[in-house]
Amino acid sequence: MSVNIKVLKALYGDCIILTYGLEQDKYILIDGGIGKQCYRSLKVFIDSLKENNSNLSLLILTHIDSDHIDGILKLFSEENFDFSKINKMWFNYGDFLDKELEAIRYKEKNDILLHDETTKISWRQGTSLEKILKHAGFQYEKVVKVYDEFDIDDAHITLLSPSLEILREFNEHWMIEEERETKISTVSDYEIPIEELNNLEFHENISLANKSSLAFIFEYQQIKALFLGDASATEIEKSLSELGYSETNPLVVDICKISHHASKHNTSNSLIRMLKCKNYIISTNLTASGRPSKECLSRIICNSKEPVDFYCNYEIDFNKIFTKQESEKYGMKFITIDENGINLEDLHR
Repeated sequence: MSVNIKVLKALYGDCIILTYGLEQDKYILIDGGIGKQCYRSLKVFIDSLKENNSNLSLLILTHIDSDHIDGILKLFSEENFDFSKINKMWFNYGDFLDKELEAIRYKEKNDILLHDETTKISWRQGTSLEKILKHAGFQYEKVVKVYDEFDIDDAHITLLSPSLEILREFNEHWMIEEERETKISTVSDYEIPIEELNNLEFHENISLANKSSLAFIFEYQQIKALFLGDASATEIEKSLSELGYSETNPLVVDICKISHHASKHNTSNSLIRMLKCKNYIISTNLTASGRPSKECLSRIICNSKEPVDFYCNYEIDFNKIFTKQESEKYGMKFITIDENGINLEDLHR
C-alpha cells in the first residue's frame, strides 16, 4: 500500500488526503472542502497527525472557491491551531501574488514596473485566510505555476496549471463561482444517450477562479496520479503537449481526479485521448447544476481505450444516469469509496 487516496465527503467540493511512503507516514492534503461532515473528518485527520507526532508534508489549496477553501479557513481559525504541523503550503492568493507576478514580468521582459490601478474584487474567504496566515507568521509557496516541479518527501510533483498569463488575469479580475443548492434538478442531461453527448461540441465555459486552479501529476515510485482541481481542459492539453504527450503518446496514470466535479465544461474528448487511464475519481454529490454531468462522463467513457472505473465519494445511483444497455455496451463501473480510501498499488499495472 505505497499510495492511498481518501476523498472526503465535501458536498460539491474537494477535500483529498494522499498518504504515501514505505511506512505510510507522508501526507498531502488537497483542499479543505465544504460542509460539516467534511470538516469533522478533516479534524479527525489533523488530530491523528498530532497523536502520531506526524506532520503534513504539503497542503495544496488549488484555488479560492468556497467548496475548496472553506474547511481550511475553519481549521486555521481555531484558536490553538498548530501551524508547525504543516511543512509546506501552496496558495496562489494575497498581496504577495501581485508583487511576485510583477517581479517575474520584470525578469522576463526587463520592463519598467508600473503600478496597476485595477480595482481588485477580493473574496472575503481568501482574504480572511491570508490574514490568518500573516498573523501566524506562516510562509507559503509564492506563485506555484505550470511546469514547476517539486520533490516532496520522496514524491515528485509536476504542475500542469495555472499558467502565468491566467494568474495575471485572475489577479486583476477576481471572479467567484458559487453554488448553493445541492439537490438534483431538471438541468441534468441524464436522459440523453451517451453517444449523442459524446458527439456534442465541447464548450469550455469556466470562471477565472477555476482557470487559476492548481493541477498536477503526482509520482511516487512507480505510481502516477493526476489531480485536475477545477482546471481548464484547454490549459491542461497545452501543458501536456508541451511536456511531449499526445494522443499517440499519452500520459499514463493510475488514476485521475476529474476536473470541477465532473462538469461538462472542464473535460474535453481530446484531453481524455491524451491520457491512458482506466480509473477516475468523481468528487461530488448530486448538485443542482447537474453534476456529475453525463456529458463529462460520456466523454471519458467513449474516448478511453478500455472500460473505465469511476470512484465516487458519494453513493450515487448511476442506473438513473446510464441505461442498462449503455452499461453493458461500455462496461463502466461505479465504485463508492469507503473510509479506507483507494490503494493505488492495487490499481497499478
